[in-house]
Amino acid sequence: MGWTNSVLIFHDNVTHILQPKILDTTVPYIDDIPICGPAETYILLDGIDEHISNNPGIRHFVWEHFQNLNCVVQHIKYSSSTFSGFKSTLYAEEIIAVGHRCTP
Repeated sequence: MGWTNSVLIFHDNVTHILQPKILDTTVPYIDDIPICGPAETYILLDGIDEHISNNPGIRHFVWEHFQNLNCVVQHIKYSSSTFSGFKSTLYAEEIIAVGHRCTP
């Protein structure tokens, strides 16, 4: 009986830790923490992806997504929590979440 509420307690803890980022960056669901990507992919008028000015090898939307990712990881880190590196996916074009295919 000791493990009965463990999922609920975990979800409440994650929701409390990430409370400042909920809705604009993430919406934790049970034991998953999906991180929203940018609203657009920053395609220029000539059809080429926009790159950041400081490093032309990085596309703008990838940089923006990793800023959100870093923010969530820092919140988890400063609360003395951890992630499983083996189970983590840092970037994916599409995912299956609760039986739904999520694409850009």
